[in-house]
Order: sequence, then structure tokens, then C-alpha cells
Amino acid sequence: MILIEWSKELELGIPEIDRQHRKLVDMLNQFYTELEKGAKEEAVEHFLENLEKYLKYHLSYEEKYMEEIGFPETENHRKIHNMFKKLYAEEKERYLKGDQKALRELVAFTFSWLFSHIMKTDRKYAEFVKVGA
Repeated sequence: MILIEWSKELELGIPEIDRQHRKLVDMLNQFYTELEKGAKEEAVEHFLENLEKYLKYHLSYEEKYMEEIGFPETENHRKIHNMFKKLYAEEKERYLKGDQKALRELVAFTFSWLFSHIMKTDRKYAEFVKVGA
């Protein structure tokens, strides 16, 4: 099993947000590690619980930050966040009703979110801060 390694490409140069993004990497790694040890129930429980807390705290923190810096694309960014929260709720519901595929889809989406959302979408407000626009 290969764990996700935090890299410079994931860094935005905003210490608190980078710290929170690292937490997402740690969360995925914890999930994979617990699965590897054969603790599937605990792994799933921790993942769902931690991801829910993360989405509530991190996404609202990020949105407040974008508002504070006057980022012009804040509303679009918020819509993308809301889409993730909605997807999380739907997939969790499906999983709790016995659909194993829902969990795999949620984990895969979270993994891709890490690389597509952070490296591309979040990078836009990080660049906005750097240029002081």
C-alpha cells in the first residue's frame, strides 16, 4: 500500500490552510492504514466522522478567508464546496443503507478532491493573495 505524501504542489503558501489540507492527507492515510490492518469498521467509522468534521470546519474557514481577502470568485468556490458536502451526505446515506460502492466512490472523490480542488481551484485564491489583486 502506498500512502499519500504531502508535497510542495499541494502547498498554497497560506500556513493555516496548508495545515488543514495536510489534515485531509492524514485522514486518507489513516483510513488506508486502518484498512490495511484489517480494521474495516473502525476505518470507515473514523473516515466518515473525520471527513464530516473536516468539511464543516475547513470549508467554512476557507470561505471566510476568501471573503476577507475579497476574492471575486468566492461564490463559485462556495458552490463547489456545497457540491462536496451534498455528495458526502448522499454517499454516506447510501453506504449506511448497505451500498458498499458508495464508500469507495466517496473515498475516490475525496482523493481526487485533494489533487484537483486544492491544486487547481484553491490555487486561484492563493495566487490572488500573492498578487495582492
